[in-house]
Amino acid sequence: MIIRPFRDADSKNLSILMTEMTDFYGASVAVGLDIERSIIANSKLVDIVLAEQETKLLGFATFGTMYPVAGLVPLTYVQQIYVSESGHRLGVARRLMQQIAKTSLERGIYRVEWSTSQENLAAQALYNGLGAVSENKVHFVLKGSRLQALVDASD
Repeated sequence: MIIRPFRDADSKNLSILMTEMTDFYGASVAVGLDIERSIIANSKLVDIVLAEQETKLLGFATFGTMYPVAGLVPLTYVQQIYVSESGHRLGVARRLMQQIAKTSLERGIYRVEWSTSQENLAAQALYNGLGAVSENKVHFVLKGSRLQALVDASD
């Protein structure tokens, strides 16, 4: 298995895996979205790493740098890790996280954060096994009409 950065030529295979991911989470793809073009455009805004074995895409991770956090230093935030069913129990998620850690250290970043749902006990076990520590934080989301309402609110 190799872990490597995304290339534009990967957009078709990654679009298939991302569609599988949306199905897994019970989500739907935005109407009219050209997934391949969206992946290429957004790959300029975030880092994407892929796990593949013999040209078969097994998983991916997306992450980016955030600044500042406590101590006025940057951190790497992992937005998504997804492993296809065919990649389960092969160490794919661990290898993706190792690459994110390596990239972070190469950039002089010494903190990586991410979240998972409270129900995802398998992921939590993996992350505990990596040596990660769960912090007592509350995760907020602002979307759709509520996001627009904030924009439209008069001061």
